[in-house]
Amino acid sequence: MNVNRRDSKVKAKKFRNEKLIPAEVYGPALKENKHINIPYKELESMLEKVSETTLIELNVKGEDSEEKFTCFVKSVQRHKVSDQPIHVDFYVPEEGRKMNLRIPLEFEGEPIGVTQGGYLNTYVHEIPVAILPSDIVDSIKVDISALKLGESLSVSDIKSLLPKSAESLLEDEELVISVIEPKSAEVTEETQEEEITEPEVIQEKSTQDMKEE
Repeated sequence: MNVNRRDSKVKAKKFRNEKLIPAEVYGPALKENKHINIPYKELESMLEKVSETTLIELNVKGEDSEEKFTCFVKSVQRHKVSDQPIHVDFYVPEEGRKMNLRIPLEFEGEPIGVTQGGYLNTYVHEIPVAILPSDIVDSIKVDISALKLGESLSVSDIKSLLPKSAESLLEDEELVISVIEPKSAEVTEETQEEEITEPEVIQEKSTQDMKEE
């Protein structure tokens, strides 16, 4: 994507009025942040196609120079009413240094347990990892077709599917997905006969009886 450098001293509102969205490019290897502008339509088109794990090539053009950056969309600030992007942060990772992000899990197949009437419960849709930028993938495919009623997969079961340098940031025993047995829809109500006991009648003693005592 081709973008232009912008003057950080100029108010962002001026650029937005010209259909240009202000953005920042930063990272541990950069001496200073790069201030850029992105045409609104190009930005919207890009945001529809990328995720947190998508590498983006930025060609930043200045008055007398041009720089290239391989980066990720770190955050997008949107207008509270229109939901249109008003600011974007791009992160440039450092070569050979792990970064933290979340990789989506893509579940494949229909579990045996579901065909038997069970219900699929998904607990983790994205797995947080520490990973080298060169090993980042768009998603991790997990085959769940063999899961039977009452069976589940935990983080330890899918660790072998992670990219080479990826380190899971979840506990091994944390559940990822499971097939739950269906609950009976019929509720059996047992009726019990209540024993009705006659209340004890306490007879008042007459005045004569009290005198005799």
